Amino acid sequence: MDTIGFIHYFGIPTLFLLLCMSAVGWVSRKQKRKFAQHPMPWIATWASVGFFVAGVLAIIAWVMNTDFVYNNASLVWPFCLGLVALNGHPSILVGLLLVALMGFMNGLYYAFLAAMSWILLKAFRTKLPVT
Repeated sequence: MDTIGFIHYFGIPTLFLLLCMSAVGWVSRKQKRKFAQHPMPWIATWASVGFFVAGVLAIIAWVMNTDFVYNNASLVWPFCLGLVALNGHPSILVGLLLVALMGFMNGLYYAFLAAMSWILLKAFRTKLPVT
């Protein structure tokens, strides 16, 4: 994968998810919800969302046994390259292990993006001193 391919494959989903997370955080803060007031629940919730998104999409891809999810889900799940291992009907144990691994990787990715969005929201919330 060359640099342009890497940026296309990871850059666009990263910006999209960062924008979505920031929008949710901004709306939550405007409504004064506790969800967006502290970083740990924020990061843990987004990590759980990432885990379950990847798990559901991996199970769908496993059942469908096509590359439809791989071709169309990279915007919310850039680690869907691992779906290639589901081709050819692997055993149940291997399939479940792969689903868990893909969910874990995507959960870490979402947690990292949630931490970045938390920093962005915090930076926009603080006011610059007037000089």
